[in-house]
Amino acid sequence: MIVMFSARRLKPGAWDQFRRAWDPGDSTPPGLQRAYHARNIRDEDEIISFGLFDMTEDEYRRWREEADAQENQRVDHLSAFVQNDHVSGVYEVIEVVEE
Repeated sequence: MIVMFSARRLKPGAWDQFRRAWDPGDSTPPGLQRAYHARNIRDEDEIISFGLFDMTEDEYRRWREEADAQENQRVDHLSAFVQNDHVSGVYEVIEVVEE
């Protein structure tokens, strides 16, 4: 399982534009299980976004190699609505803790 995660501060009032720019449309990475956007309850311009993908690291790297130009263009477009990007990365799930 792969998690793509980012924590960003959006430009004031830019949520709607950011969300439209974030949407990958028909270019969703393979294995997408679910994606979340969450807003800091004390600061509506602070957003975390993460997606859960049923794929291996090798499958992620293959997809990224194939979709690199398109994904970079999407990220450049949504970055117009971001004040700063605190953390962004691709993570491999190493443990699942359940109740």
